[in-house]
Amino acid sequence: MNRQASPLDVPRWIIFILAMGAGFSVAAIYYAQPLLPLMGRDLHLTVNGMGLVPTLTQAGYALGILFLLPLGDRYDRRMLILIKCAALALFLLICSLTSHLNTLLAVSLLLGMAATMAQDIVPAAAILAPEGKQGKTVGTVMTGLLLGILLSRTVSGFVGAAFGWRVMYQLAAASIA
Repeated sequence: MNRQASPLDVPRWIIFILAMGAGFSVAAIYYAQPLLPLMGRDLHLTVNGMGLVPTLTQAGYALGILFLLPLGDRYDRRMLILIKCAALALFLLICSLTSHLNTLLAVSLLLGMAATMAQDIVPAAAILAPEGKQGKTVGTVMTGLLLGILLSRTVSGFVGAAFGWRVMYQLAAASIA
């Protein structure tokens, strides 16, 4: 049974882009975990220094959820998503270029905060969805988000082993941009 799309229906490609955006942004939080030995060797980090990278990324994510996510109720969510998108791409690129632990740690914290973009995309998708299709739309976007979480470590491990940890962050910046 084919039904014609109503003018209120959101094109599937937009939902797909939202799902990819949620997946790529949340993946940025987890890229570092399999790359830590490579980062440690390249930057001459101690075990404690390496451990601070994912710790500060997760702390940044928590801070972003606490302080940045509520802004979506007050300001235009589309603009917040664009700002976080640009910031996340920039922080991923800076992370790939850094050669000092302190810079890496500061960027990791900011990267985690900007990665809350994923949490802005989900309610944006619900708002865009036509009446009666919110569940399906949010489910599709959440699938992208969960795939980003699940695949990020595997992808970064393979890319890091083949091309180096910096290339993974550069590819991540390009995917967000």
